[in-house]
Amino acid sequence: MIVIAITVALSGISLSLFRSSKEKANQTVALSKMKALGSAFATFSVDRNGDLPFEDASGTDDWVNAAKPENVDAWYNALPKIMGAMSVGELGMQNPAGLYDEAHPLFIPGAPYPSVEKRAGSPVFAVAMNSRLQRKDPDGIKKPGKMVLIQEPAKTVVLLERGMSGDKKTMEAQRGFDGSPKANARAFAARHAQKGCLIFADGHAELRPASSLLTVSGAIIVPQTAIVWTPNPDDDPN
Repeated sequence: MIVIAITVALSGISLSLFRSSKEKANQTVALSKMKALGSAFATFSVDRNGDLPFEDASGTDDWVNAAKPENVDAWYNALPKIMGAMSVGELGMQNPAGLYDEAHPLFIPGAPYPSVEKRAGSPVFAVAMNSRLQRKDPDGIKKPGKMVLIQEPAKTVVLLERGMSGDKKTMEAQRGFDGSPKANARAFAARHAQKGCLIFADGHAELRPASSLLTVSGAIIVPQTAIVWTPNPDDDPN
């Protein structure tokens, strides 16, 4: 009985160490990938005279619509192409499974990607563009955001790890864990030892817990002094 108890205890310790090591490895890879996406984001803006990529497609973000020419500047199409990879639109036409290959820039380790049979209709994203950077004009038309309008680049989020249906929420008030290509702070996924990756407009990356972004009630923290979600930090992101 004593030998069995010791064996069980050692097995538990080994499993815990393995999980911790796996989480750290995933965190390192995720942070590296997010930094690379941040660099591609900056390159896109420079190449487009300060325009930001679109936060999503015009219409639904299914495989077919993602491949339409008018959606070439959606971030999930434009940034992978800058990085030498296939865009989501191209993957949808040729190899949808490629989005869930660990070699693809948008694959984030540790994310609970859907089963094969659930991937057919639409791509599912573990990273998203900040949805507070693009707004409709007075005529109701969404135009690309402008880098020049971002007043505090070192504090303003452009990309974030976003929640998927299988992700564990670290704050009860979080919502929007649907794997879409745009998200705000409420859908932030802290999937690496209770932290997740944020990319800022100046190109740097940070690991943050959800509690640094949201109040207990689920509101985005204001005033926006440490982390900013809108081009003007005085605007209300909620």
